[in-house]
Amino acid sequence: LIDTTAALTSDVFGSTRGLLNILYERDCRRSYTPPNHWLIRDVKPSVFMAELEKGKKPAVFLMQRLPHIIPFSERVKLFRRHVNKEKEAMGFTESACTSPQSTLISVHRSRIVEDGYRQLAQLPTKSMKGLIRVKFINEQGLDEAGIDQDGVFKEFLEETISRVFDPSLNLFKVTSEQKLYPSSTSYIQENHLSLFEFVGKMLGKAVYEGIVVEVPFAPFFLTQMLGHQQSATYSSLDELPSLDPELAKNLSYVKHYDGDVDDLGLTFSLDEDIMGRVETHELVPGGKAIP
Repeated sequence: LIDTTAALTSDVFGSTRGLLNILYERDCRRSYTPPNHWLIRDVKPSVFMAELEKGKKPAVFLMQRLPHIIPFSERVKLFRRHVNKEKEAMGFTESACTSPQSTLISVHRSRIVEDGYRQLAQLPTKSMKGLIRVKFINEQGLDEAGIDQDGVFKEFLEETISRVFDPSLNLFKVTSEQKLYPSSTSYIQENHLSLFEFVGKMLGKAVYEGIVVEVPFAPFFLTQMLGHQQSATYSSLDELPSLDPELAKNLSYVKHYDGDVDDLGLTFSLDEDIMGRVETHELVPGGKAIP
């Protein structure tokens, strides 16, 4: 049994949980444990999930603070059950073709992102969670056959996500390992912040509907989205290799350099190639002149 009230105010629990999470996150970056090492062994997942469904405090407490002790597949099932209950509560139980609460959009094949953004970006949250029907218009300007919730919408969603994450659109870039992260020059798109919000809504809709999409985010970006901040137990430098392995290697070299650092000819500045133009950024005031 877990005294959740005492645990929340216990320094020992807080420190132990913090250490456990550090070890787990390091294992996620570079595995050093056998498969299923972090899963709870004393309780069957089915029993734990049943307790969670009943709202038992110990189960809820563990799920909120140590979710990795439960198999990912079980957590997905739990999420799907919550989504289905929410849909029932909102009345989204009719078929896509008959529901009066469905949203119909028309999308030209050559303007999937533009048309989708125009019609869905400002859609209220409840409507976004509801049924969205898609009517495709072909290259000849004619309506394509088929309007439904599953097949056509799934195709629209997959095509939209594929195009918005294409580096050529410059909303996202890829690392040397082909992992995605937001582009620092996305501002060349006049409405880039609104586009990012639209991308987030499309990903959220995919998760909500159980549609699997291939979006390989860079680990450092995922960590930022999870809200990790610089602290005594977390350093963003740990994530640097997933952004720029060469920079991480060079910093490690400087850190462990036994000679005179002045011999390396370094300053507190960096050069960045921005759309073919090199810009120098000073890491501290006057950094270009500080060896």
